[in-house]
Amino acid sequence: MRLTLRNIIKSYEIIKKLAFQAFEKGNIEKSLEYIDHAATLAQQFNWIYADEELENLLKRISDTIFPNKIIDYQPNKNRVVVYDDFCLSFVLVLQYINALLKNNFEVLYITGREISDSTKYTNIIDYLKNTYPNLKIEIIPQSKDRIKRVKQIQEKILAYQPSKLFLHIFAHSICIPVLYNLPVGITKYIINLADQTFWLGAKGIDYTLEFRSFGATVSLEKRGLKKEQLLFLPFYPTRDGNQFLGFPEQTKDKIIIFSGGDFYKTIDPDFTYWNLVKSLLLLNPEVIFLFSTKVETGNVQNFIERFISENNFEDRFKYIGFRKDISEVFKHCDIYMGTCPVSGSLMSQLAAFHSKPILQFYLPETYDEETESAICHNFYTQISFTDKKNFLAEAQHLIKDANYRSIRGKEINKCLITEEQFNSRLANCLKENASPVKLMENQINYHELANRWYWIEQLKFIDTIQYVYSVIGNKTLFKNAANIWLKYIYSRFIQNKILNLEWYKHKFTKSSK
Repeated sequence: MRLTLRNIIKSYEIIKKLAFQAFEKGNIEKSLEYIDHAATLAQQFNWIYADEELENLLKRISDTIFPNKIIDYQPNKNRVVVYDDFCLSFVLVLQYINALLKNNFEVLYITGREISDSTKYTNIIDYLKNTYPNLKIEIIPQSKDRIKRVKQIQEKILAYQPSKLFLHIFAHSICIPVLYNLPVGITKYIINLADQTFWLGAKGIDYTLEFRSFGATVSLEKRGLKKEQLLFLPFYPTRDGNQFLGFPEQTKDKIIIFSGGDFYKTIDPDFTYWNLVKSLLLLNPEVIFLFSTKVETGNVQNFIERFISENNFEDRFKYIGFRKDISEVFKHCDIYMGTCPVSGSLMSQLAAFHSKPILQFYLPETYDEETESAICHNFYTQISFTDKKNFLAEAQHLIKDANYRSIRGKEINKCLITEEQFNSRLANCLKENASPVKLMENQINYHELANRWYWIEQLKFIDTIQYVYSVIGNKTLFKNAANIWLKYIYSRFIQNKILNLEWYKHKFTKSSK
């Protein structure tokens, strides 16, 4: 049984309440844990983009952890700290470190991410050590003791005496409590990569670095930030040097369309993206479609397998997993197709970098020009469509005409901001703390956006009710939200028994015949 959006919001409020109660009882660790869960739920569904009450609670937690205010602080104007939760080669931190060093700043890179064998192929530690030998690196050890880690982060920052702090962080970063008790001599910038989602920390920063007008508008309208706090800095894609791992043998002599990203970006009630993929393959027998994503639930795996088998696409649609050689994947494909209803800025940019033509469809009611916003800085070209007939016509043209593919790919490539332009613009942002942001002329339909995020729950690709139950607990959930508790009991016990009974009846009837 699925939770309604109202149920989800109610669950969020209960978790928030638990965070406040834990704080009042003096249990800071538990309060931070509940804040993490609240932020996780809010970012999954994004009916809000900030929460002032949680920000204020984080400020109180910070004051408790750091009771002694830092007054006599002498920053080194040439030193910068970059704090990074991701520690991944394919996100944004490499661009910023490179630009800071090219502008003659001394940089300390701090990450709180656990570096293990499972993440080693994408983490950037070895790359940073080999590429920038003068870069200082600190890794905050993993620990269940959140307070200990918060203190370690502050100690590392203050010991370096920076004048600026760059934040490349999660919605519920362990670093956030530190922001509220750093000396005024440190200017704090957040790299707003997840500009379309909820995150915490807005009240603890001085500036956001926005890459498009959509995110800037959200920051202004929903995060409580002032216009003078918004700095405009588009980014460019990076290559991490991983070697090409190859494609399935069926791709030989075929036109290769590649697509991928987080799976939720492909889901709406009409399964628009998947129907477009089906149409492309049925209309074009010379095409093979490669799809890459992280399969995090059995429902996603089952969906992909069912899509292939029901359409007889065993030799036409290939799931190629989560690729560490993502830049090389783009280099070796012919066409990139963006996801829908949500596209990916970094994926689109990698396609543009490799001069690959882009097929992009958006639902008209939630259109936000993400593809053009991520790519079109030196030149403008219309890339995305909201009309399916026009989209499929463009696809046909690209598939049938190799010369057009080449021309179109080169046109899109010329639109990208260059590394040199990025470095120069970052220097100007830091020097003047002023970089005009052009806000969206059209009003954002936040209601439709919230519905869009809810679709993955509505269509049963995630199990939010189990998550809510595990966080809140049986007694508290029953006491504060009996209707949600009843849904959990039904889905956990009664519904499964009904399904098992139906399966038994089916098997019994079949065997009797």
